[in-house]
Amino acid sequence: MGILEQFERRLEGLVEGIFTKAFRTGLQPVELATRILREMEANRTVGVSEVWVPNRYVLTLSEEDRDRFRGTERALRRELEQVVREGADERGWGLVGPPEVTFETDAGLRQGEFGCQAMLVEPPTTGSATPAPAAGPAPTPRSAAELVVVEKGRTVRAFPLTGDRVVIGRLGGSDIVLTDPGASRRHAEVRRENGRYVISDLGSTNGTLVNGRAVGERTLEEGDRISIGRTVLEFRRR
Repeated sequence: MGILEQFERRLEGLVEGIFTKAFRTGLQPVELATRILREMEANRTVGVSEVWVPNRYVLTLSEEDRDRFRGTERALRRELEQVVREGADERGWGLVGPPEVTFETDAGLRQGEFGCQAMLVEPPTTGSATPAPAAGPAPTPRSAAELVVVEKGRTVRAFPLTGDRVVIGRLGGSDIVLTDPGASRRHAEVRRENGRYVISDLGSTNGTLVNGRAVGERTLEEGDRISIGRTVLEFRRR
C-alpha cells in the first residue's frame, strides 16, 4: 500500500468519520499530502553520502478552506507529519529534525488554491556557533592556529584552536557548533600533537573533506580547507 493510500485510510478512521464529512467538496487532504511529497523531492539536499530533505512544511490555505479544516486541523497536521516521515524513510532520505506541518491563511487565495513552503529546520541546541568566553578574569590562552569559516570568499567567523582536542559538530556541547544539516552531531576533531594539528573524522554520516578529498585522518597545513556539509573551514597558523 502506497504512502498516500495509507494516509487516506488513516483519515477515514479518525474522529468517527468527521474527515469524510468535512472534505466532501473543495480542497482534499490527499492534495496536501501529495504536494508535501513533491516539495520534499524538489528541495532535497545531496551530501557526500546521504540525501537530506526538508522537515518543516508551511501550508497556506484560502480563508474558506482554512475554516473547513479548523475542527480537524490538529489531527490532519499529525497525519501529514507522518507522511513526511514515511516519505523520507521510503526513499532512504534523512531528516535533520522532527517533521513539522503548520497551517496559515492567505486572503488572496481562492477556495481550492494553496501554497506549500518547505524548509530544513534543525532542533534548537544549547550551544552557540561562537566559542564561549573563558570564565573569570583570566585571559583566554592565545592559540597557535585557528579555523576560519569562509563564505563566498569572505571570513565570517574564526575559532582559535586553544585546546589539545577540539570537537566539531551539530551537538550543542561541541567546541565548534555548526548549524549545518550536513554535519553530524559529533562530526570531526582537531588534535594538537607536538606542534602539529591533525584532523580526524569521527565516523560522520557525510564524511570530512580536506581540499575536496575525503579523509579519515590528516595533518593540517596552512591554508587547508575543511568541508563539513556545506560549511568550509580554513586552517590558519597565527
